[in-house]
Amino acid sequence: MKLFRKTLVAATAVTAMWGTAALTDDFYAGKTITCVVPYAPGGGTDAFFRVVVPHLSRTIPGNPDIIINNMSGAGGLKANNYAGNEMPNDGSEILCAPWLSVAQMTRREGVRFDYSKMRAVGGESAINTAVVNKNIMIDGDRTTAGQGSQPLVVAGLAPSSTLDLRQRLGLDILGIEYIYIPGYRGQAKQFPAFLSGEISLIGTNFGSYSATVGEALVEQGPGMLWVEYSNTDADGNVLPRASQLEELGVPTLVELHQQMHGTNPSGEYWEAYKTLNLLTAMGLSVWMPEGTPDEAFNAVKAGWEALPNDPEFIAAHEKAFGKPVGFVPYEAVAAAAASVGSVSDEMVKFYQDYIAEGEQ
Repeated sequence: MKLFRKTLVAATAVTAMWGTAALTDDFYAGKTITCVVPYAPGGGTDAFFRVVVPHLSRTIPGNPDIIINNMSGAGGLKANNYAGNEMPNDGSEILCAPWLSVAQMTRREGVRFDYSKMRAVGGESAINTAVVNKNIMIDGDRTTAGQGSQPLVVAGLAPSSTLDLRQRLGLDILGIEYIYIPGYRGQAKQFPAFLSGEISLIGTNFGSYSATVGEALVEQGPGMLWVEYSNTDADGNVLPRASQLEELGVPTLVELHQQMHGTNPSGEYWEAYKTLNLLTAMGLSVWMPEGTPDEAFNAVKAGWEALPNDPEFIAAHEKAFGKPVGFVPYEAVAAAAASVGSVSDEMVKFYQDYIAEGEQ
């Protein structure tokens, strides 16, 4: 299956298009920025940006106040549509959200935003994993997931969510039967369902796990880290695993497939999985609307790019999420944003059908 129908737009060209105007310190002086988060308080996205916001306020020239507006709805589409169509482009608001690249790529119903017409400030890289209820396995063996006394029930946000797609594709690659239930609005809704046994698998990233999931579901509950979803590069090669999960003895998706089937993963689901990795080079991301003045855009971008080198933020991030700061370089952000329109028609059709299956 072909992944792309054309070469990605050069990141340098996209960077030039988005502008590199000189910074001034007074644009945001005495002003307030609203960070629009697409999910309710208590989940991983909200937790991440609540750690980021006070430090971003310090690193943006002019030191604006930053407040969070939780605009949940439609699996994140409500906030993205707002950012793409209604958000003021005067620099007073920014979108702080998971990157819904698949929703745009597949032209999902309800999508009214176009990332190519928005201004990408930056993105964060994620270590993707899942927490599973130990009761669905036999003697704690990860390769027996779903073969125990209870079925494997996967909690979902929405069928087009990249978080959900990664869980489903991973299970299909491994050949594990499961029940997929979308509609849980963030981890705040998933936690009690997991603890009650209503669901048995929650997709997350390691930062969210450390900040919210770990203590509630694993240390004090019936959960355990199940797998690390292997990252791949633009050519489909498997990248080195995350040291944090290696230290915890959590296998990668490739390793789990080898344990279960004696081979490396391959086939239609694996090709789709590698495409998903390209479309999720950024996990959480920051965007500003089309038409935002360069003065505002470059000030916010400068503040974002200062965070990985800011000692106070580094300490706060590692304390909250148990992992080093992992921001995506701006050139990679630009290339990732450009990749949405470069997926082959064949792969687009696969994802359209796959998402439709999740809605049934």
